[in-house]
Parts: sequence; C-alpha cells; structure tokens
Amino acid sequence: MSSTNLMVTYGPAPTYLPITRNATCIVSSVSGYDTTGISTDISGHGGIGATLISNRHVLLAKHTTPGTTAGSSVSFLNASNTAFTYTITSLQTIGAASCAGYTDIAIGYLSATVDASLTYYKVFPSNFLNYLQLGATYSTFQYLNPYLPLFYMDQEKKFLCGDCDGIQYLDLCTSLPDPTSPKLSLIFSTDTERYNNSELAIGGDSGNIIFAPVNGEIVLLGTWYTGSPGIKAAGNQIGFSSYICAHISAINSAMTTLAGTSYSLTQADLSGFKTYV
Repeated sequence: MSSTNLMVTYGPAPTYLPITRNATCIVSSVSGYDTTGISTDISGHGGIGATLISNRHVLLAKHTTPGTTAGSSVSFLNASNTAFTYTITSLQTIGAASCAGYTDIAIGYLSATVDASLTYYKVFPSNFLNYLQLGATYSTFQYLNPYLPLFYMDQEKKFLCGDCDGIQYLDLCTSLPDPTSPKLSLIFSTDTERYNNSELAIGGDSGNIIFAPVNGEIVLLGTWYTGSPGIKAAGNQIGFSSYICAHISAINSAMTTLAGTSYSLTQADLSGFKTYV
C-alpha cells in the first residue's frame, strides 16, 4: 500500500511523535479535501477514530470503548502541523443499546471549543436516499445501481477506497429485518484503481470514518464496523455502517443535550443533483 494513503506520519516508538501531516496524501488539501477534523488518535485506543461534527462534538462508533466511556483525549492536527488535544467529557449514544434497533452511533462532547483551524464536517441530508438510484431488492437487502464510491479509514489512518453497494435492513443480533436502523453495506470496489487502494479489514479498524466526496468536500456517511471480508476480491464485503442521515433528529437532540444549548448537524446541499423519486 502506497504511503500516499496515509493521512499523517508518526515518529519512532514509543512516543510516536512528532506527528506530521502527509503532504502527498491522496485525500488532502493538495487534492482539495480538508481532513483537519479527522482525529489522529484517541488516547489509550490507538487508531480508533473520532470526527468533528461541530465545534464541540465528535462522531464515534458506539461499539468502541471511546464511544461508551467518557474521559479519553482526542487529538487533531491542523494544516500547519499544530496538534490540538481535547477531552471527551460526556457522551450520548443513538438508538437502542443492542439487538433490535441497534444503531452504531455515539456523540462525544469536547472539553473546549475546537481551534478555528480545525474543520467540522457536513452530513448527508435526511432525504439522501432520494439521490440514490435503488436497484434490485433481495430479502432484506436493496442494491444501489450504480454503487456509491466512498473512502473509509483504518486504524493506521490510511484513506482507503471502496463502494457502498446497498442498504441492509438487518438486526445485528437476530438477522431479522429491522427497518428502524438500516445499515449501509460496504464492499471492495470493482473499479481497478480503487480496488488497488483498499485493504482487508482487521481487528481495530472499525470505528473509523466513512465518507463520500461531494464537490471537493468530505461528507460523512457514518462510522463503520468490520464485517467478514474473507479473501480480498472485488465485490467482497468490507463491513457495515449505520448511516447518519437516518438519525439526524436524534443526533441533533443529543448534541443539544450534551452542550446545554442548541446544536445541530450541518447538512450537505444536494439540491443540484438528480433525484430518483
């Protein structure tokens, strides 16, 4: 895997310092993308991710320890390689705790307003599915036609390429249809160049961010958890993600409760794109 996939580079163990931004990264200011709101690390949890969704809130995965336990420090690096560290002081999870209705989303509240040199990201709007061309339906799975290209990150802070191939309405515990908490299904790309910039999922990768680039911006789809990738082959599964657009109202409520004042997600404007409804 080329070093151009790396968001940041680390110094030698055991300090892993200094941390510097990789100027040749395929997803960077050079290529038009602002990645300063994607964490470089969470203390005690290595490469598990946190992503800014406001100037005081981060998006986490509920199934990771930082997503369920307050007190971790999360670090970010601005475009000038200045590091900023904040403490996740409190959290709220979205949806049921487990089984029916399980949603793998947690919202963390930071100890201070983040520095102005760090960005926070837009999310896809609640009517996002209107902009996707849905194809065949099999049991509890509906394919997209065509697939949606995406980037996903791993614990080494690499930007990797894949596709969203469909929407799966499965309960994580029982595998029964669960329309209250749909999951995006993630696969290795069938496009040769993107396939060559993907990797098998390993333990510790999940909890990092998934996004789709829109007009030169990173737009968040959600965090991800590993599936059963098996042998790396085009079209094989990478994992799943609870997509944010289905839970915007609940996330806005959690953000406001945590902050004690009104907060809400910033939704991407897709009005210039074709709809399929």
